[in-house]
Amino acid sequence: MEFPGMDVMLSGLYLLAQPTVLMWLALGMMIGLVVGGIPGFNDTNFLAMTLPFTVYLGSTNAVIFMMACFCSSQAAGSFPAILLNIPGTPSNATTCLEGFKMTREGRAGQAMGISIISSTVGGLLGAVFALALTPVVGVYALNFGPAEMFMLAVFGMSAVGSLTGKSVMKGLFSSALGLLLACVGTEFQKGYTRAPFGFYQLFEGFSLIAVLLGVFGFAELFSLAGEESLVKKGRRNFTGYGSIFEGMRDALKYWGNMIRSGFIGIVVGIIPGTGAAIATWISYGQAKQWSKNPEKFGTGCVEGLVASDACNNGVPGGALIPTVTLGIPGSGTTLIVMAAMMINGVTPGPSFFNEHATEAYAILFSLVAANLLLLPLGIGAARVATNVTTVPNHFLVPIICLFCLAGGFAWQQQLFDMYLVIIFGIVGAIMSRYGYSVPAFLLSLLLGSLAEKNFIWAVEIGGVSSFLRPIALGTLLATIAVLILPVILKFGRRSRG
Repeated sequence: MEFPGMDVMLSGLYLLAQPTVLMWLALGMMIGLVVGGIPGFNDTNFLAMTLPFTVYLGSTNAVIFMMACFCSSQAAGSFPAILLNIPGTPSNATTCLEGFKMTREGRAGQAMGISIISSTVGGLLGAVFALALTPVVGVYALNFGPAEMFMLAVFGMSAVGSLTGKSVMKGLFSSALGLLLACVGTEFQKGYTRAPFGFYQLFEGFSLIAVLLGVFGFAELFSLAGEESLVKKGRRNFTGYGSIFEGMRDALKYWGNMIRSGFIGIVVGIIPGTGAAIATWISYGQAKQWSKNPEKFGTGCVEGLVASDACNNGVPGGALIPTVTLGIPGSGTTLIVMAAMMINGVTPGPSFFNEHATEAYAILFSLVAANLLLLPLGIGAARVATNVTTVPNHFLVPIICLFCLAGGFAWQQQLFDMYLVIIFGIVGAIMSRYGYSVPAFLLSLLLGSLAEKNFIWAVEIGGVSSFLRPIALGTLLATIAVLILPVILKFGRRSRG
């Protein structure tokens, strides 16, 4: 592959600076802020609906519009997660763990500030990484086979220990329950169904969106119904620009965590078939394992929120890399982006940079511009959104209930998913009430099927020796390291103390 020179990069920057292109960039950002804030209706749904119209935009405008929408919706999905405990997208589930706790303590503005600056930094890292290394890095995504994907799932599962809460036994039970429910659905090898309970809607397993909306949003209704407002009684409600800027300053104190989390999002985003929902759990677990104060996680901890949102917005840049260099989408949204390119006569793949170098760099520079634009747009949107904390609960509870049920239906247009929201809402309320770990349950549910499929494929294709390939073995060693090193470091600090 030939590498374009500086003149081609400048041509791409000039193309991006055209008024029409900038208009589609700004429009994508603003629409993404709205789409990401609607639970159950994310950027993939919206962009799939707009796909037929991209033929009138041309490939460059279409991709820039879609990627801008992707970036801003990832960030905006944190808004309902922080304010209402409803994840706007599956990747915002970890945001609920810290953000909503801060809202209940009257620190909604601070939480929004932390989210915005973390999303901006993580997004910029992903954009710069994509801009600098897309011609080089994308080919390495092909080295991730079933064995490597299984080891990545194991690496993610290593965070279970840090998410078990005060009772290890209850945490392990929660994790086992998640793995058990991950087995529900059609067995992928021979095609027989496992525990569908007589419902054909469960042939593909439990809807992740319905589960998330249930255990987070709907479950919270049981406690909110008995209170006057989102902010706990006796707590002051800090909103406005002052608290947002305070949150931004607090987040920047954890710049090392922010950079590490953004990098995790980039790496996981590069690997086809993973996505932000997996990346944020890995990042959150790593942040807790390396934290000097892991006991504060789950109580409104700045570190946890930084890890979640920096990682979340690092994914779009990483996911774009295999899409344009290999023609392999890194996520559901980049699959739509790739379809838009092909509709407009542009074929992504190894020859993309040679044949469309100017357009390629315009797209990559647009990621940088989109994340820079995210900061002022996000601050303005956050200032308006935090007003929800002043609404009395007797108005807010029915609205949250409606959002949860409508979000569950919107994902697959199935009434059955609305019932799942209610069922898992009750399950989530019971688990929280009796000290069982909802995060450990969700992580196992998310990674269980990924680990099962790739383990069987790896054994059938290459046998046990496939797990000794360099990337798989390196991931295993990294898993062991992240489990052992924090313990060693804490022991060393105690010895010195």
